[in-house]
Amino acid sequence: MDKKYHTVKQKLNKLEHIQTRTPTHTKTFYPRVTNNTNIKFTAEELSLLNKGLKYNLSYKNKNWIRTLALETETAITQLPTHEQDYIRIQAAHNLKQIYKQQSAKKQYNSNHATREHHILNHIKEKLSFNEAIISKADKGNSIVIIYLKDYHSKVQTSSPLKKTPPKNFITRSQLQ
Repeated sequence: MDKKYHTVKQKLNKLEHIQTRTPTHTKTFYPRVTNNTNIKFTAEELSLLNKGLKYNLSYKNKNWIRTLALETETAITQLPTHEQDYIRIQAAHNLKQIYKQQSAKKQYNSNHATREHHILNHIKEKLSFNEAIISKADKGNSIVIIYLKDYHSKVQTSSPLKKTPPKNFITRSQLQ
């Protein structure tokens, strides 16, 4: 019996030792925002930029519930007549619930969305004043802030075309 407990204890100690070791492989993550300009961004601006290119600002038109109600009524009128009243009552009930929920958290959402739009406008102003752009990085899910002239030079010096472009492309690009 002692031998059995001894082997179980050895296995347990071995497992504890394996699980408490720090991993030897550390993965390198690319920074979310790389600023290749002299433009200084505030912490709020960097926070918004760190959300990435696919981030959607939370903004709803102030009459969006009214528009939803009108669209719902339009859809209800397409239903058979005997179903319209029942569906209309359900829709009105759901719209009231949505309105109450939005009224309760309207202050936060309104201020938050307005603040994000304000920050975004500051970023746009800085970029246009300094003639810079935001571009997607080649590696990782990152963005790069780069001067426009540097961007154009990098695009022109990047890998040349392996084949000649079609004639209609050449003539169209020459016209522009």
